[in-house]
Amino acid sequence: MRRALRLLLWVAPFGTTVLFALWTLTQNPFAQPLVARSAVEVQRALDRALAGTVTPDWLRGELAAALDSGDYDRVVTLQQIAADQGLAPDAEMQARIDTLTAERTGTWATIQGCAQCMADIATCPSLTLMATCALPLELSPLGDLNTLRREAMNWAAGDDVDRIDVTLAFVGLAATGAIVLSGGTTTSVKIGTTALRLARRLGTLTPRFARELARLADIGLRPAMIGAWAIGRAPLDEVVDTVRLGRLADVGGDIAKVAGHTSLTDTIVLMRNVDTAEDAAKLAKTATAMGPKTRRVIAVLGKNRVFRALVRLSHLTIAALAALYLSALQALAFLAHLVGRRAFRQARRMV
Repeated sequence: MRRALRLLLWVAPFGTTVLFALWTLTQNPFAQPLVARSAVEVQRALDRALAGTVTPDWLRGELAAALDSGDYDRVVTLQQIAADQGLAPDAEMQARIDTLTAERTGTWATIQGCAQCMADIATCPSLTLMATCALPLELSPLGDLNTLRREAMNWAAGDDVDRIDVTLAFVGLAATGAIVLSGGTTTSVKIGTTALRLARRLGTLTPRFARELARLADIGLRPAMIGAWAIGRAPLDEVVDTVRLGRLADVGGDIAKVAGHTSLTDTIVLMRNVDTAEDAAKLAKTATAMGPKTRRVIAVLGKNRVFRALVRLSHLTIAALAALYLSALQALAFLAHLVGRRAFRQARRMV
């Protein structure tokens, strides 16, 4: 009786763990092992990662590299990152920062830079000037009309017409005109298509996403019908394929979410981290969690690390892994106990 009870006490924990492991496996814990984190969870995870990465030595090295190359935008970003973490450059580094800032933000430099931006946004010397001098025009209908005018002149001259630019400008103009696109979200469509058009012009689109955008922008646009549509004599579905237009509007909506939580200038720069439509959605989730800090977070941690923080192992998956691990440990402990007892008995006999 005592022997049976002792055996039961040995086997019961192992049996309980095995039964629990079998039960968790019946719930298909590995069918969807990763689940989306909430915005608060994403923020906490990324804040922890930033705190472990941004150290005084890291900041000093990054600032020195940015100052040596004269990268003013990078210097500004690093100052913001330092402020987020409660750090400050040393006196020597701050003096170099002040010198570069004075060179780039003086009155004459600002006037020249603003004129450059207004003439050609691709030549803007800084993101600040881009936001101040170029984006207000590009966000207005004039920006889309100017694009259509430029491509019409190319067509008249027999030059190649950039159909993607024409498509993005047309969709932006249609959204500005309060045409119902993608559930009526005309503002987000306008912001999203403008961001895509400018990112393409500034060269911040990755080659992979540029190909994706070319596919999305193939909305069956009929340029000959634009005039009739503009004066109200043709419905939208006679100008474009509205189903394909909806797919482009969805991606534009994700880009607009990024701009809504950060800024349009940040969004244009952040497009360097988008390779697919799925990446655009992930970037939108990151921006929802981190807000204006999004560009700074990705600048420090990188795209892959940030996007990984958007998901976590589900509680059921963790429970299943823990149960399997405990089952294996208990099985090994039980076998070790049996082997140890047998070895001990043989040793006693030899004595």
